[in-house]
Formats: sequence, C-alpha cells, structure tokens
Amino acid sequence: MARTLTFDGKLPARQMKVVNALTAVIEAAELATQDALHLLLVTGEKLPVDQKDQNAAFERVRLRSLGVVEEVRDMEGGGLSDAEFAARLGVSARETVRNYREKGRIFAWEKDARNLRYPAWQIHDGGLLPGLTEVLAALTKHGRSAFAIANYFLSESEELGGKRPLDLLRAKRAEEVKAHAERYGSIGA
Repeated sequence: MARTLTFDGKLPARQMKVVNALTAVIEAAELATQDALHLLLVTGEKLPVDQKDQNAAFERVRLRSLGVVEEVRDMEGGGLSDAEFAARLGVSARETVRNYREKGRIFAWEKDARNLRYPAWQIHDGGLLPGLTEVLAALTKHGRSAFAIANYFLSESEELGGKRPLDLLRAKRAEEVKAHAERYGSIGA
C-alpha cells in the first residue's frame, strides 16, 4: 500500500520529517485512508492550542469540519450507490433511483466526480421515507447543499422537542417536520 504524498507548498524540514514518519506509521499499520484520516483527526483534537493563536484555532476548526462531514455521511447506514439503493428499495432499475433524485423525491451527495451516494435512511419499511419529498422541497428551494440537508435530518432540534427530523418522519409526523424545514431552510437565504 504505497502512498505518494504531494504538497502544493513547501513545508519546513522538521515538518517534513513528521510527515514522513506519520506516513511510515500509517503504511506499517496498513490503515485504510479513512482510518488514517480519523486517527489524524483524533490526534489533532488532543494537541494543546494556545487560545491566542488564531491560525492554530482556525486549523482545528477546519480539521473538525472535515471529520463532521464524514461522520454525518456515515450515520444511519451511510451512503449507497444507485444500484444498492434500488435493491434496498425493491426496484429493479438504477434508473428509477436517478429519476427519483431528479424529481426531488430523494437526494444524494457526490462521492467523487462520477459517483453519487444516497443516504440509506431515506428508505423506511421497504419504501421511501414518508414525508421526505415534501421536506426536501422545503430545503432545496433555498439552495441547501447535500451535506446541509443530511445534517438537518440527522441533528436534534430544540424546536422539535429534542428530536431529529428523521425520527419524526419515521413516526409519521411529516407536517411538523415540513413546517420546521420551511423555517430552517429560509435561515440565511
């Protein structure tokens, strides 16, 4: 598992020594990229940061945000390919899943330039999550990103009694979630 690290800028020699040492440890442990990134995130959280050092504080926030995106994407079953989503939904064609996405009935995030991932939690009891389409419409009309949408469904809200919108949709409380999504979607729009 050889890794080639490239950098846009030059790092000081002592930082390059650390990069090389960390790379060697990651390779020796045969860590997958996601595991290595998680390890670096956890390690970064444990480093002491002087509260007056704004650059270090910014880098810590940036590092946390990278971890949050992966954490949200992995929640509630993670992301599925269109074929996996179709199989779980019980439809025979991946094209059906693509049509659902294009019509706003479901959403996906980009895995890479040519692949999408569909949150598994959009399927409930063998069908699409009740109320999902209406809530998505409220969120997407304000231009919310796929991450913001996923985070919305998976985050507890005081306005919803400490519950997550996903939990309320599963409990067939779609109107309550739709009204909340309308308010949430318009914030900052």
